Amino acid sequence: MSSTPAPAPFTESKSEPKADEAATPAPTPEPPAPEPPAAESPIASTVSVPADPSASDGEGGEWHLLMEKLNGWLADAKLMELWQQSQRPLKLLGGALALLLVLQLTSAVLGTLDAIPMLPRLLQLTGLIYLVLFTSRRLVRSDERRSLIEGIKTSWSSFTGK
Repeated sequence: MSSTPAPAPFTESKSEPKADEAATPAPTPEPPAPEPPAAESPIASTVSVPADPSASDGEGGEWHLLMEKLNGWLADAKLMELWQQSQRPLKLLGGALALLLVLQLTSAVLGTLDAIPMLPRLLQLTGLIYLVLFTSRRLVRSDERRSLIEGIKTSWSSFTGK
């Protein structure tokens, strides 16, 4: 086992500075060099519009610039052309939103009805009774069956247009 000598404790010396040391000032650190600019940030590339001299103190020129562009766009009279182009997609979007609304409302009503005790079983019983009555009146005799099938065929052909 080798022993290492223990470091000597730090002691401050109280010696006076020499005359030539006192005459030369201590070097001052240089300020760091400016870093090269990074890529332009999106904030630095925004458009700055000077304030309108006729506007109040808190209002800038952005509003007036926006209104001028909007008035110029409306003055081009391309609105009817734009409406004709976007009419079909807007109708499809409106129909999809209406369908979604109807489905949500139907789901909410059925969920509420399902939460009522015994109501789902009573509705199933009602449906079963109606099915038995319908088949006994319309499907037992062959002439009634033919008239029912003909009625369904005529309804389908008028619906499809064939």
